[in-house]
Amino acid sequence: MFEERRSKLVQALRSKHLDAAVLVPGAGMYYFTGLKLNHSERLTFAIITKKGELVLVFPQVEYDKAESIAEAKKFFYTDEQGPNEVLKKASAVIQMEKIGIEYEHMNVKELKALESLNTEATIDISIIVNNFKNCKDSKEVENMKKAVQIVENSLDATLPYIKEGVQELEIAAHLEYEMRKRGSEGTPFGTTVASGYRGALPHGRASNKQINNGELVVIDFGAIFNGYVADITRTVAVGEISNELKEIYQVVKAAQQKSVEIIKPGITAHEVDEAARAIIRDHGYGDYFTHRTGHGLGLNAHEEPYIMQNNEAVLQPGMAFTVEPGIYLPDKGGVRIEDDLIVTEDGCLNLMSYTKNLITL
Repeated sequence: MFEERRSKLVQALRSKHLDAAVLVPGAGMYYFTGLKLNHSERLTFAIITKKGELVLVFPQVEYDKAESIAEAKKFFYTDEQGPNEVLKKASAVIQMEKIGIEYEHMNVKELKALESLNTEATIDISIIVNNFKNCKDSKEVENMKKAVQIVENSLDATLPYIKEGVQELEIAAHLEYEMRKRGSEGTPFGTTVASGYRGALPHGRASNKQINNGELVVIDFGAIFNGYVADITRTVAVGEISNELKEIYQVVKAAQQKSVEIIKPGITAHEVDEAARAIIRDHGYGDYFTHRTGHGLGLNAHEEPYIMQNNEAVLQPGMAFTVEPGIYLPDKGGVRIEDDLIVTEDGCLNLMSYTKNLITL
């Protein structure tokens, strides 16, 4: 699988007259090599050359991960040595004059290390890498389905703990514990548990606020399985809520469902966004929907395609993204409902089955 992906990248490098692609820890490195690493203070590079070679420049402490890739040429360094000399040795055995890098993910320290090799030019290949990653194959979809199972089952296990007097942070901790217990590799972003007036904050990360009776609670969290992300939002009620809050819940539910219903190959990201936005606008809440309708999903929690106004990107089979409209009323509360979708040949597959009816606890 990884060899086939690298082969396609090599063809793209040749067409752009690039000598190599230099990948740093993150989604791109994992996609083309299978190496799961996060950015750290230690320089780590996976270099894929136009000849199809894979060259790894790695800190010695990560030896076990790099050693598993038999076909790679490996250059290790210790903390005492530092990476500079090893990087020069690696570049001496391959041509590194014109290289492609991901501007979106490479940091300044990594860029300066490459520039010290007297490379002629560094070219942004973010679009090339994203184009490969945007359309998921069947194995990737299976990993995303497993991640979705984790978030749905973890939410189910956590609902009984959501009650008056409990802090938002306690609910977030319980969700993250339940996900870990079910095999999540971590959390792809900070967990949102936003109750009452804090629900009007689209990114209201869990705080020490206590949940009160008569409030909505917006719960947005994610899991990672084999590197692939699931991202879910549900909004629940604690006790009896006002008619106004009930109304905005039903409007968001209708808007979210409308967007899901129209998804198919050939329509644009803008059209999916507008389907939800129009319903919210027509009910008089247009000024209170303050973010895009969705974002791409895969090895990153946020990637292309972005489901937003004026994005004319055309949907294609295999694209994965969220649909998550919301309404946020200052000082009163908010509602967001989010599913993860895959575009199919004739429509879309909703990876989520969790109810979107209002749950009252």
